[in-house]
Amino acid sequence: MNQVALDEKILRGEKSQAVRKKLIGRTPKSAKVSRDGKMSLAQEVVQTVDLPHPIYIDSAEGPYLNDIDGNQYIDLTGGFGPNVLGNRPEVVERALGSQVEKGWHFGIPTSGQEQLSVLIKEADPSVDKLVFCNSGTEATMYAFRAARAFSGKKVVALFDGSYHGVSDYALVKADAKSDRSRPTSTTLGSGVPGVVADELMLMLPYRDDTAFDLIRERKDELAMVVVEPVQSSNPRLDNQDFFSQLREVCTECGVLLMFDEVITGFRIAYGSCKEYYGIEPDLVTYGKAVGGGLPIGVVGGRKDIMDTFSGADGAPFIFTGGTFSGNPLTMSAGIAAIQYMKDNKDEIYPYLKTQGDRLGREVNQFCRLENIPAKLMNAASMFHLVFSSNEVNSARDIDSSLRTVEREFYLHLLGHDVLVPGIHLAFISWAHTEAVVEEVINAFQLAFMDLRHDGLI
Repeated sequence: MNQVALDEKILRGEKSQAVRKKLIGRTPKSAKVSRDGKMSLAQEVVQTVDLPHPIYIDSAEGPYLNDIDGNQYIDLTGGFGPNVLGNRPEVVERALGSQVEKGWHFGIPTSGQEQLSVLIKEADPSVDKLVFCNSGTEATMYAFRAARAFSGKKVVALFDGSYHGVSDYALVKADAKSDRSRPTSTTLGSGVPGVVADELMLMLPYRDDTAFDLIRERKDELAMVVVEPVQSSNPRLDNQDFFSQLREVCTECGVLLMFDEVITGFRIAYGSCKEYYGIEPDLVTYGKAVGGGLPIGVVGGRKDIMDTFSGADGAPFIFTGGTFSGNPLTMSAGIAAIQYMKDNKDEIYPYLKTQGDRLGREVNQFCRLENIPAKLMNAASMFHLVFSSNEVNSARDIDSSLRTVEREFYLHLLGHDVLVPGIHLAFISWAHTEAVVEEVINAFQLAFMDLRHDGLI
């Protein structure tokens, strides 16, 4: 079906027009905020749900979000990943309240950095030292800098389909026209100098053994290989063999290996993906869940590499800094969240895996039975619904011809009171009960059938 025919079906579709009328009718305050905000905001800081206009949140609790118009949704946003325990967990709320009574910004450090660093090291014993910053972007940026300083080499390799933040060095992607097994790099968006993609970054093919050949070929200039243990665009856990070989090749070539666990850290397992796969990278970055829902980034790794942050023991010194790095509110929230995860890890992580697999299995079974060209990919409690009839091995396999249908699906899903963010990466949490997960499954099925009613699938 071509784009003109799709647009015509949506325009005339009974279900499509009904859900638009429903959503517009029940969100007048959100519509006003959106209109007014355009007068002063060049861009909202994070992507809101633009279905059919942005929706703005007033409050949250457990597995639910409440918008400023008083509508309640089952939350699959998960704060874009941090809210492993759900929205506003009591243990974190208490910790924040206690800290606010003492003050929330001093500049001079509190003891919180030491306490949270100990908890992270207990969960990840391969980390000798770590540093705190304010975001995942800062963490990966600092890690790239440390790797270049430590190795004396300038090139950092990323994988096709990856996401590592919004620094210049992370804003490179594979040229879609380039060879799948030997991709070339291009910058993402304007303002990033071409030299970054051309000379400072190397793009590797994901889940493709040619990546190992490229590492061997470029080892003399390659400081580090960076990989997401679970790609946001392609969430899956069947990567053991590929990652094991990647570790071996990096060691063979004298190239550092970094796991970017900003999203997966303390979500896939208490010890993160490093624990799940039993692989020890040289550097690791954390974020999101480590801060208990407050801004945070973490770089950790071997002592000799981490010494670059201080210049200790003759290591080449790198400059870092941040007024709010290690701030007392984030440290308090992170300590409370990670301590709770530690105390309850034997219940939390099996539950998230069981319910995540259940959600993926039942949605995919429905799609097969109804001959719907979609697949819900999941890595435990992380999800990404892919509209494609192709088998997905990497981001290159995702079929873009159904993007309009995909956007329409999320419109209907929101109409059934389930909220997924605009990036379409979804999460469930410890607060999502079995009954709530059942509601999500039913909402997915109803949204698919809405599309079918209008002849879109």
